[in-house]
Amino acid sequence: MTKTLPIEEMKDGLYTDKYFLRSRQILEAEGINPIVRYQVFARKEGTVKGVDESIDFIREMVGDKAAVYALRNGQNYQSGEPLMKIEGRVQDLVELETVYLQIISAGLTGDINMDEVRENTKAIVDAAQGKPVIYFGARHYHWSLDEEIARMCKDAGFTSCSTDIGAKAWSTEGVGTIPHALILSYAAYMDENRIEGNPSVEAARGFDRYIDPSVKRILLADTFNREIYDTIETARAVPSLAGVRIDTCGENYAEGSEDIALPELYVPEKYLGGRGVTIAAVWALRRGIDEAGYGNLEIVVSSGFNADKTRAFVEADEVFQQEHGKPLFNSIGTGSVVENATYATSDICAYFSEKKGLWIPLSKVGRSEKSSNRLVRML
Repeated sequence: MTKTLPIEEMKDGLYTDKYFLRSRQILEAEGINPIVRYQVFARKEGTVKGVDESIDFIREMVGDKAAVYALRNGQNYQSGEPLMKIEGRVQDLVELETVYLQIISAGLTGDINMDEVRENTKAIVDAAQGKPVIYFGARHYHWSLDEEIARMCKDAGFTSCSTDIGAKAWSTEGVGTIPHALILSYAAYMDENRIEGNPSVEAARGFDRYIDPSVKRILLADTFNREIYDTIETARAVPSLAGVRIDTCGENYAEGSEDIALPELYVPEKYLGGRGVTIAAVWALRRGIDEAGYGNLEIVVSSGFNADKTRAFVEADEVFQQEHGKPLFNSIGTGSVVENATYATSDICAYFSEKKGLWIPLSKVGRSEKSSNRLVRML
């Protein structure tokens, strides 16, 4: 899908996930600006599409402040193989992720059926049975569709979305949590300057210092695969913390999830346990933070919540409430409104130590850098 990029609106952040706009605000205020490397990949193998347009977008936004290495459009790629690597100062790159992923994902998926989107949004809300559902899918579909899809989500009963262009449907602004990119930027800065501490905690402190108090403080808790530990540490350090979002990637077992003995649940086995965001993962997180005395924290679940997965988690929530008198989780973040789409993902995977003069591996657990001798310098 090729359309003229509305660069001025993009520079104003209308199409960007709100959490990246806030990340740049915090990083600028803190003076944190490491050189980082992102890698972009897709789980489904296929043929590269959208790379040229995404590089045009990066060029328009930051010029020569970024270096881009990529496969060429039309090349075949394998599941998990890097499609693109981007290097530059994090303050220049952090706001770009939403749109270049929109472009690449749209190319890999092809045209989508908007009637299917309308049906799926309604099915998710129906499955949620009153749980608030937030639309986090901007990065999955072409930027030119974001406002229309967000409107469908609003009409179906979603409560908000992550971009300002989409949030027009609610006559409000985009919403978001404390993201991996902000936490890893703190981690790079702390490592480079030999500062002791927990990057998740420090990122939450930065968020608390600089972001309007009316914005809920929600930590993305899975960066270091210490979902329970980092939640508790952050709650101790940041009294205003309202909750956590669990988005454990499919490479990892969430902390504590392998030790949970679940009651009998009549849901598909794939949602009960294993890697990623499972019922066992959320059960372990809820139990861990409750036992630590932070039972007031909300839990936002995300990662692949289509209607089927939503239904399974809501059934588990009902059982948990019967046993413990409180919700297992409080709300859902999802972008899974198209079946069989191909989603591109971008992660920080390294930072350049200016003191040592070399690249240092740095990523969320499970997403370490993958080597590739097929990438070509394109910017």
